[in-house]
Amino acid sequence: MASKTLLLAAVAVFSLSLPTAVSSLECSYVFPEFQNPRTCLEYDLTTLSTYGPYNITPNGPTGFRYLIKICDLASTDRPDACASKPLAPAYAYNVETDECYALGNLKYDFAYPLDPTNSRAGIRVTYTNGDGGNGVWPRAIIYDLYCDTSGTVKTPEFSYEYPVDTYRFTWRTHYACPLVQTGRTCSLPKFNKTWDSLRFRTAPSWYGKEKFGIFVCLGLYSVPAYLNEWYWERLMTGDPRYVEFHNKNYGCSGVQPKKFPCTGPPFTFQDFAPMLKMELFDPDHWASVIKNAGAKYIVFTTKHHSGWTNFPSPQHWNWNSMDVGPHLDITGNLTASLRKQGIYVGLYHSLREWYHPLYLEDQKNNCSTTSFVDEVLMPTLKDMTLKYKPDIIWADGPGDAPCTHDSVKYWKTPEFFSWLYNESPVKETVLTNTRWGSNAVGSFMEGHDRFTPYTLIKNKWETPYTIQKSSWGYDRVEDLSSFWNTTHCLYILVTTVSCNGNLLLNIGPMADGTIDPLFEEILLEMGQWLTVNGEAIYNSIPWSHQNDTPAEDIWYTASEDWQNVYAISFRAPTPGGKLVLQQPRLTKQTTMTLLGADGITLDFTVDSDGGIHVHFPTNLPFAKLAGKGAWTIKMTNVT
Repeated sequence: MASKTLLLAAVAVFSLSLPTAVSSLECSYVFPEFQNPRTCLEYDLTTLSTYGPYNITPNGPTGFRYLIKICDLASTDRPDACASKPLAPAYAYNVETDECYALGNLKYDFAYPLDPTNSRAGIRVTYTNGDGGNGVWPRAIIYDLYCDTSGTVKTPEFSYEYPVDTYRFTWRTHYACPLVQTGRTCSLPKFNKTWDSLRFRTAPSWYGKEKFGIFVCLGLYSVPAYLNEWYWERLMTGDPRYVEFHNKNYGCSGVQPKKFPCTGPPFTFQDFAPMLKMELFDPDHWASVIKNAGAKYIVFTTKHHSGWTNFPSPQHWNWNSMDVGPHLDITGNLTASLRKQGIYVGLYHSLREWYHPLYLEDQKNNCSTTSFVDEVLMPTLKDMTLKYKPDIIWADGPGDAPCTHDSVKYWKTPEFFSWLYNESPVKETVLTNTRWGSNAVGSFMEGHDRFTPYTLIKNKWETPYTIQKSSWGYDRVEDLSSFWNTTHCLYILVTTVSCNGNLLLNIGPMADGTIDPLFEEILLEMGQWLTVNGEAIYNSIPWSHQNDTPAEDIWYTASEDWQNVYAISFRAPTPGGKLVLQQPRLTKQTTMTLLGADGITLDFTVDSDGGIHVHFPTNLPFAKLAGKGAWTIKMTNVT
């Protein structure tokens, strides 16, 4: 809280230090590679850049973001320690080690704040090691300048964001107006084909606010619907469960005939293609199910590792849903229905294809050749992007040996991202995950499948999680005990959001195009809970504590302004009962309510060890609480 007070005081000083007249000075733009400066925009940086220089990056059609070259100005004996370093978004000088280093090269990219102090001569940003509010990592400060042609310099706006101690200052000023508005032209900078450049691309903000998406896995594996979506690979590598099942029920696979003798007609995995009929596929119903679940986005499987595409792909002739099987553009039909419901559309796309001849040839060549990437993958990705204009491109499957030794280089991910962010029709809106190869940088961090850290991760992350415990594609073998119930799914949602993540909850439709009613029931119950408790999930940010350590079935989130803190408990409230919260601290203005309880105010007391005892009245309207195993106490004005 002390840091926030300091910054609020600093705002007035900054507002006084802005220049009052437009200068004709030109700035040059240099991205983190420090090559090829481009003329970008004209600003008077004389006052603001006293402790510069600055890196100017576009932030929407009329706004520009300043990321600052930093040294430890609190160390008066070395104020120019980083002066010899080339222009970059941020440098930090460590007074303990006497080293200057680029913040953008840290392990988790440029996502850490910088602790600012003010000066009447300009803006100072300092970094020190130790406690007392600065912490071990620098903090984050962002300066957004928006074009204002009124000719006046307005008082900057201030906001406080997550991660903790991230601050944003906003000026509306004519110094942020593009040259084109003054009758001159300029070329905006582009992202180079390097991670040093691409890592600084600003991601659209909706993803961090919406929190909950649905993953839909459909492919030829949905026809046998046996065990999981790796059916073909397990079959070809001789897994007895798959080979014996396949030979018995469909025909002779031809896999290891001496070990698995078979006398029936031949039947390969490719023969499943005509059996994916999707005759009952209703994309409007699918979209309605997802909408009613309270999900805000979807990630649909356009291609799994088999190479089969759920859309017409010229690179997958006779191996896609338009040429064979249902003769439908499944992706296109579903995308149209989802957008009518206002749902963001993400498209899953596997990089590898197990048995594509060009991919196998590249592997044989130790990935020194890239024929598969050049002739199949990249054209398909670009075609898919141009055709469906996705909000997310969700990659998977970059990990086959021997390409893992330098998988980003083989998959040419930076080249694709450069096209995606510079030239594609979704260059300003699209998001990407991080499963694009070793050390890839995306819009959000993708952990391993069913990633549940139960601890705060400061970078935005997502966990893909299945309702069916063992499979992403539909599995006919699993019984009721193999499905997670709604309470478990809510627990994963709540703990994920509390720790700064998004939940991508998976369902696997059937080959006839229907969704198992059990999937629908769980999703409907999730939606019912979110209807009552959604304000603790959507648009929330992590609080200072993620859970009550003595009682780990209580998890916290906060509103964006931190005025409201939500304690989500997996203990059912009982009439006349109580719940003990260990982490919040009361103020004189604290109030508490239970979401869904018709605004009934809850009484609370504090015990000797500081724990808050929240008391439930006897007249709770349980029928309206939509608990499903989780209940939310809304606390206003707690610390």
